[in-house]
Amino acid sequence: MPTHFQIGDRRVGPGEPLFVIAEIGLNHGGSLDRALRLVDAAAAAGASAVKVQVLRAADLVAPGCPAPAHVRAPSLVEFFAQFELEESGYAAIADRARRRGLAFVATPFALGAVEMLERLAPDAYKIASGDITYDALIEACAGTGRPLVISTGMAAIPEIGHALACAGRRASGAALLHCVSAYPVPRGDENLRAIATLARTFGLPVGLSDHTALASAAPVAVALGASLYERHVVLPGDESAVDRAVSSTPDELAAAVRQAEEVARALGSGSKRCMPAELPNRVPSRRALRAARRLTAGDIVRASDIAVLRPADGLSPAYLPDLVGVRLTRDLEPGAPFLPSDLAELASGGGVDREAA
Repeated sequence: MPTHFQIGDRRVGPGEPLFVIAEIGLNHGGSLDRALRLVDAAAAAGASAVKVQVLRAADLVAPGCPAPAHVRAPSLVEFFAQFELEESGYAAIADRARRRGLAFVATPFALGAVEMLERLAPDAYKIASGDITYDALIEACAGTGRPLVISTGMAAIPEIGHALACAGRRASGAALLHCVSAYPVPRGDENLRAIATLARTFGLPVGLSDHTALASAAPVAVALGASLYERHVVLPGDESAVDRAVSSTPDELAAAVRQAEEVARALGSGSKRCMPAELPNRVPSRRALRAARRLTAGDIVRASDIAVLRPADGLSPAYLPDLVGVRLTRDLEPGAPFLPSDLAELASGGGVDREAA
């Protein structure tokens, strides 16, 4: 699969601006109006895309399914049913996202959801961590030819490799998100270095699906090679949202995006060279070979005749061994720099008196 691909009108991959996915998730609480307000909040925060979760409780959990650690509900069927939206609702969210300049990304939780979403033409599909072993769903999403983002919470490297094999070459691009499926992630369990491991192992764009309580998660992810960053978004003051513990307000998400951008700029290209800001300091800070006393044409330069002093407006100190023994063709005042032309006779094969030196 390619190392770069498009989601909407944005190019995703190493060296590109961070692609920020604002996850609406379940924070709409079943309200389309709240979901649309979350789209507006994501746009205000500087996100690149919004993501929705498309589910039907009956297609997701069996009666009596135990609740995950972060959910308190006697029935998961009833719990998830309250977050169901109609196709018209998802269509409205997609339309609002595009009118706000955002890509529309969706996580389908059933094969039928993929069929429905194809009528809305999402810009990419996301495979939730819990479905990384659902081969048929991965194949269905990849079979649309749209980009695929796979979250890797709870998964080991062989399972991730198998999921990518299921996607095959049918997706127009694929990315992997490091994720720890705890809500929120306990301090010390973030394991952010796994971002670099995923990039090194699979050679694909990587990122972070952030369930941490760390304000620094986004910039650290970028420093580790993340091209994508996903975070749940919540409306200001909405403390009742189901995913509030792993969500950011628009201001909080905007701050994370700014910090990530600052880190990306600070990381630079990685090419070691003299940077424009330090170029004016190179001559004043480096040294040159200079006359330690007054010298006249015909003098043979001895080691004691050479001082190594700033600035670097003459012959580099690296040429000191070559300068010793050279017969000068010009006069030099104390402190005057030796120049490359003083080695001209050396370059022609003459002008050095090693015995005199």
